[in-house]
Amino acid sequence: MSRAASLSRHDLSLLVIALPLLLASVAAALLPVGTVVALGAGSVPATGGLGYALFYNPPV
Repeated sequence: MSRAASLSRHDLSLLVIALPLLLASVAAALLPVGTVVALGAGSVPATGGLGYALFYNPPV
């Protein structure tokens, strides 16, 4: 069985929230982009993932 098949919907929701912020912080460290700008841009998809996890398909 593959590792991706063993991840639950809740695990994937947490990944969708954390991954854009992680990528934004790496981009801020490697590229000539301000940290505030990079994390602000990364927070948009993270907020969408949070809204999806809390309001559209909440845990039961």
